Amino acid sequence: MEAMAKPIIPSDPSQAPQTKDDEGEAEFFTPEAGGYRRTDSDPGMGSGTPPPPAAPPLAQPVPAPAPAPSPAPAPESPPMDMSSPKDVSKALADTVVTALVDKLKAEAEARGGHLTSRDLETMQADFNRQVEALSSVFEQSFEVYVKARERAVWDKQRNYPFDRLMVKKFSNLFRNDGEIGPDDLSRRMLPGFFVALGMMLGTEVVEKYQQKIRTIVDKVKAGGKSVFDWDDVYADEVAETVSLDAEVGIAGYFEDFDKRAEWFIDLINNHLTPPEPSIGAAAGWELNHAGLKKFLSALLTDLSANLETDNGKMRITKRFGADTCADLFDILTRIKE
Repeated sequence: MEAMAKPIIPSDPSQAPQTKDDEGEAEFFTPEAGGYRRTDSDPGMGSGTPPPPAAPPLAQPVPAPAPAPSPAPAPESPPMDMSSPKDVSKALADTVVTALVDKLKAEAEARGGHLTSRDLETMQADFNRQVEALSSVFEQSFEVYVKARERAVWDKQRNYPFDRLMVKKFSNLFRNDGEIGPDDLSRRMLPGFFVALGMMLGTEVVEKYQQKIRTIVDKVKAGGKSVFDWDDVYADEVAETVSLDAEVGIAGYFEDFDKRAEWFIDLINNHLTPPEPSIGAAAGWELNHAGLKKFLSALLTDLSANLETDNGKMRITKRFGADTCADLFDILTRIKE
């Protein structure tokens, strides 16, 4: 009897036995515990062979670039306020720079995009010829500014009636530039006076007084008269009290008279408005010590009148105290020396 052939068990799985089935196709076996198991695929497939490449993804359509947004229209420049020195200066500067740049561009283009120092020297004559045209622009701009400033002064008299109430006390001392003497007063001092008023009384106090006088103005306007009269405002009892309170505050500021006199004179002279066309020394007017005393005597008229009567002294004493009343008397005496 023939001995049965023993199955060969290879140590390498890749050496698994292969046979052919009845149809001649190759058969595959995969190793497992206790022998081999028949399989339909080669067990060595993929052990060292890379998988077939995956099919490339379908090409996605590339989106068309979005159209660039149209630039927003430049905002229109607001109308220039010619009452502002800043805007007037900017208008003049723009005029000069624009004229200069336009000329430089034109000359550079005519010379192939380059300019030499000799070219600039040649252009100086052209710039000089434009001075007359630019001067007319400057003159027109300044005329507009001066008129706007005049309107602002008129509006201020209406909107700030307390200022007008105080100026009324010494306005009779004003002289025209052509007639003014060294010890006289000029309207050119008003800007400095309004600055000093806020510093001596305090801006909050000044605004409180402004509002009280505005109320009086409204009352007078509603009083039924066909013509508004500022004298009706000045004569109002509340206006008289406001005026006296303000004079007491101003006088108290001059307790150290010599020191405050120098301060006030410097403040006024550093805020003078330009003089009117005139001749001689009038154009160079400035406030001096004699003019200051005339000004203060007129400004403090109501206070002085109260201190000259017993009833007035009693009124001030009740309102401000005996010590303040005595100090005010000494200050007014010093001013009148």
